[in-house]
Amino acid sequence: YGKAKVDYTDLKLEAATIKYDQQLSLVKAYGSLDTTGNPLSKPQFIQGEMKSISDSIFFNMKTGKGLTKNTFFQEGEIYVNAKELKKISATEVFASRARFTTCNLDTPHYNFRTSKMKIINNKLGIAGPSFPEFEGVPMPIGIPFGIFPLNKGRHSGILPPAFNASPDFGLGLEGIGYYKVLSENFDATARANLYSFGGWSLNLNSKYIKRYAYTGNLNVSFQNTKTLNNSTSSKTEFNQLKSFMINWTHSRDSRARPGTTFSANVNFGSTRYNQTVLNNPFINFQNQLSSSISYGKDWKGKYNLSANLNANQNSNTRLVNMNLPTVNFNVVTFYPFQSKEQVGSAKWYEKIGIGYSGNFQNQASFYDTAFNVRRILDTIQYGAVHSIPITLSLPTLGPINIAPSVSYEERWYGQRIFRTWDSSKNKVDTLKQRGFYTARQMSFGLGISTRIFGTKNFKPKSKVMAIRHEIRPNISINYQPDFGAKYHYTTQVDSSGRTIRFSQFDGGIIGSFGEGA
Repeated sequence: YGKAKVDYTDLKLEAATIKYDQQLSLVKAYGSLDTTGNPLSKPQFIQGEMKSISDSIFFNMKTGKGLTKNTFFQEGEIYVNAKELKKISATEVFASRARFTTCNLDTPHYNFRTSKMKIINNKLGIAGPSFPEFEGVPMPIGIPFGIFPLNKGRHSGILPPAFNASPDFGLGLEGIGYYKVLSENFDATARANLYSFGGWSLNLNSKYIKRYAYTGNLNVSFQNTKTLNNSTSSKTEFNQLKSFMINWTHSRDSRARPGTTFSANVNFGSTRYNQTVLNNPFINFQNQLSSSISYGKDWKGKYNLSANLNANQNSNTRLVNMNLPTVNFNVVTFYPFQSKEQVGSAKWYEKIGIGYSGNFQNQASFYDTAFNVRRILDTIQYGAVHSIPITLSLPTLGPINIAPSVSYEERWYGQRIFRTWDSSKNKVDTLKQRGFYTARQMSFGLGISTRIFGTKNFKPKSKVMAIRHEIRPNISINYQPDFGAKYHYTTQVDSSGRTIRFSQFDGGIIGSFGEGA
């Protein structure tokens, strides 16, 4: 009596009163009551990793079977309260008139009630027809059965739902789904939310990781939102909206492939998606979605390539801006006429250096309310810039260094614009022509430099013996032919006859060449 304890093999029993029948090997344990008849303490039974608290315990030490009343215990993330619990082995129990939940409060906000349930310790939980309760109030929906994995560690299995009630969505089962271990580097999770007003959502998530190689996460969500219409002037009872969202992050370890980089952070979907996510005000008020995918490659310092895809969405204006893609390719200055086996001093032509720099851009802008492939194609702009610098270091003429250079640049455009004055309507008409158009420019340069040295000597007894100075004069001459004039034209812009010079490549993503004065 009092604080009684029993330890036997892997069994531990603590209770206010313990009775033991040696002939039947039967143990009975009871709690204590206070003066008002309320429970003051309850028996606690531990076998292996299973721990339970009950009003009373009957246990056969020889067979390992037992019966408990009003028992509370936890298995994995599930909390169970059974009016009667029958223990048939060290790892298996049957529960009658049970409630189970994932809420860890003494009085849970929600739970499922079932007439029968079986628990296999650290393996599986199986329930018969189950009905949700919210704050003790039964709900008129249910599930025919439930199977819950209770394995420890990483394993596949069914994910138990949580119960929720919303004035806009109705009663709901949230998070019911399945988790699948596909490999040691890859898993997948599917979850669904179901609501009594008819709305639903589905979420598919996959994580992958390989040490010293890459890591990433892919999440795809679909929503068929059906919310109660609180407007008195509306003729419909519910508002319905379908939306989707794709989130993808990926990063590659720099040690996996030296010289190559790849990363992705994609957040793309319906602009109305964030407004209908339940119980997440941070997402509800987020009106900007940004995505980026980057790839880089370096060929031992001789060439380098970078490609970037970017997208930006605004849920207020519902405008989508995309760069698909922006590519930069550079060639470090090389000397094509340089001899592989140098003998003596280099010839003047062996010092000719050539480089290259290329930039390619594609842009598209559209509203997701008017999503149409033809309209998107009409908004696409593309352009490219190619630059080829040529340098030469000539032999010195005494103390004088001479360095001539030539630069060539070519630009590609996907459209050009012509403006003409319509005298009948007194306005400027704009004609946009799509196609492939080019413009080019060249420049020539000549640099002359030298170094002049001088020394000022002072008297032998002076604290300063001498001052040495150096002067480096430089003269640069640049000449650029006016190739840009042919890409410009003059147009009348008002009824007074005033004219303005325009470039036919105004408004493009690649700027136009200027023209001479």
